[in-house]
Amino acid sequence: MNKIECRKEAVRRRHMGESVASICRELNVSRKWFYKWYNRYQSNDSNWHQDQSKAPKHQPHKIDNEVERLVLKVREQLEKTKYAQIGATAIAWQIQNLGCSPPPIWSINRILKRNGKIRPKEKRRKNKSNVAYTWFTEPYYPGHIYQSDLIGPRYLKGDGRFYCLSTIDRFSHLAHSVPIRSKDDDSIVGALLQTWHHIGVPEHLQLDNELSFLGSIRYPHSLGKVQKLCPAAGVQPIFIPAAEPWRNGMIEHFNRTFEDSFYRVERYKNFEHLRERLMGFINFHNENYVYSTNHGKTPNQIINDHDIKIEKLAQNFQFSEHQTLPYDSYIH
Repeated sequence: MNKIECRKEAVRRRHMGESVASICRELNVSRKWFYKWYNRYQSNDSNWHQDQSKAPKHQPHKIDNEVERLVLKVREQLEKTKYAQIGATAIAWQIQNLGCSPPPIWSINRILKRNGKIRPKEKRRKNKSNVAYTWFTEPYYPGHIYQSDLIGPRYLKGDGRFYCLSTIDRFSHLAHSVPIRSKDDDSIVGALLQTWHHIGVPEHLQLDNELSFLGSIRYPHSLGKVQKLCPAAGVQPIFIPAAEPWRNGMIEHFNRTFEDSFYRVERYKNFEHLRERLMGFINFHNENYVYSTNHGKTPNQIINDHDIKIEKLAQNFQFSEHQTLPYDSYIH
C-alpha cells in the first residue's frame, strides 16, 4: 500500500465507525498524521489526498518579471553581437550602460538557468598538485606578469595550417594574439616582438613547457631563442611546472574564448583574411570584454585609468641570439 492508498484507507475506516486508535495501530501511523489527512478530507477538496507544495506562498525577494524580461532581452542582443560575451557579468555591465540598476550576478545566473540559457559545466580533472611556487604571485599593476601560450595547429580549408601565439596581461586582461605559420623558434620570437610592440613589454612572462619556448631536445642544457630574447628585452621568463596547465589558467581561458568566439564562428578565406579578422576580434575584446576581477571595467579602461603605464618595445630594438645576455637576468 502506497502513501496515497494509506490516506484513503484511513478515512474509509473512520467512516465505517472504526476508532482512531485502532486505525493508527493497524496502519502504523500517528494520531497527528490521521487528523491531518482527515481534516483535509473534510475540507471538500477533491485533491485532499495529494501532497501540497511546501514552497512559501509569499516571496518578498522574488525577481520581478520586468527585470527577468530585461535580462533575457539583453542576453538575446549580446548573442546577436559578433564576438560579444554573453555571460552574467557582461549582461550586468550592459544593463548598467542602459542606465538601469542590474540585479546581482547570482540572480542573473538563476534567470539564465531557469530559461535554459546556461550549458551544463564540463567535468574537469582535479589538480594533482596544490604546491605553492614562489614565482606564482598575484600581479600588482599592468605589465607585471604576462601569460603566453601557443594555440594550434588549426587549419584553413585550402590554405594549410597555422598557429596563434596568444598573450594576456594578468592584471588587466589586456590581450593580443599573433597568427603564425610555424611554431619554430624564429616564428615565436617574431610573434613575441609583435606583441610587445603592440601592448607593451612585461616584467615577467609566464610560459608552459612547449618545446618552442624551452629550446632544443638535442641540447637540453642550452638556452633557446625565446629564453635569450626575454632577458635581452628586460623580461624575466617563468616556466610553469610540467603537466600543470592550470598554472596558466588565465591564458587557457582566453584560448577557449578564441576557439568559441572567433575561430569557430566564421569560415576564413585564407591566412591573410584570418589575420585581418583576428585583429578586429582582439580590439573588440580589449574594448568591450568585462571580467569580474576588473569590477566591470574593460581591459582598455584598466590600462587607461592606472597610474603605471606599460612601456612598448622600442622600434629600434634589435635581437641576435649570439648577443651577450644582461648580467642581472634570470630564468625561473
